[in-house]
Amino acid sequence: MGLTRRLVAFALPLVLAAGVVAGSAGGDAAGAARPRPLAGVRTWAVYYGAAPEAARDLARFDVVVIDPHGHPPLPLVKRHGSLVLAYVSLGEINTHHPEFAAIAREPWVLAANPAWPDARGLDVTAPAYERWLLDRIVPAALAGPVNGLFLDTADSALERERAEPRRYAGSGRALERVLTELKRRNPRALLMINGGLPLAERLPDVVDAVALESIWTDYDFKKRTYLVRPPDEAEARARLLQPIAALGLPVFTIEYAAADGPAAADLIRRSRARGFVPYLATIGLDQVSTRTLAP
Repeated sequence: MGLTRRLVAFALPLVLAAGVVAGSAGGDAAGAARPRPLAGVRTWAVYYGAAPEAARDLARFDVVVIDPHGHPPLPLVKRHGSLVLAYVSLGEINTHHPEFAAIAREPWVLAANPAWPDARGLDVTAPAYERWLLDRIVPAALAGPVNGLFLDTADSALERERAEPRRYAGSGRALERVLTELKRRNPRALLMINGGLPLAERLPDVVDAVALESIWTDYDFKKRTYLVRPPDEAEARARLLQPIAALGLPVFTIEYAAADGPAAADLIRRSRARGFVPYLATIGLDQVSTRTLAP
């Protein structure tokens, strides 16, 4: 499932085209002053596998993101106090998702993307979408001993509005409304949004943290090769997070590289130097990398 597939497709154009979520960021002062439960986190991991033995390593991290439909035993993951966030996709649904068959014919489930045939976009402006997400998906993800949600693919919906403003007008505002209502219904749930930077800027009192993938790295899916970004491109991506950090929101990063590769230590150092909390991952997010546990 999904956060590896759009490493940079949407984040940069969405921030440059900030009109997708119109207006200046609201509540800056309140956002900066609000207590941040994730502000003291030093390590985190993203793992979408279900191997029971992975719980031992995952329990060493402060925060762990899991697939709510298949994961290691959570009592073992949490035995040393780790916070667990369950993955929820906002702007897409995978055709293998347990809920897909029930909504496949809904008008707000969009045609398949030829480049990603296993994923279907969701029209977030549809009232039925909002009810489905808030009444079915979120409660199911929060069931059990989890502490919050890892919200992915908001950028997919924002990019659709940017690319086809007439057809998808209001997508950004719709997601603002959905996230605000989600937090109202679940005030104790921690919300980390992956990408969706304009939303995070607008909702600093709703979102608890922001994640961004591949600031310094990239991945060639055709060649199945890990890549390092050109310095100017990496710097531009890192700067995208400055307004987020200014709001007092903790920033988490995911870099894709071989954990034992020569670039690993440098990637971790670069992220920490910016005040970010890094995780070094393989592209499938199906292995636990402990490289960032070292001081």
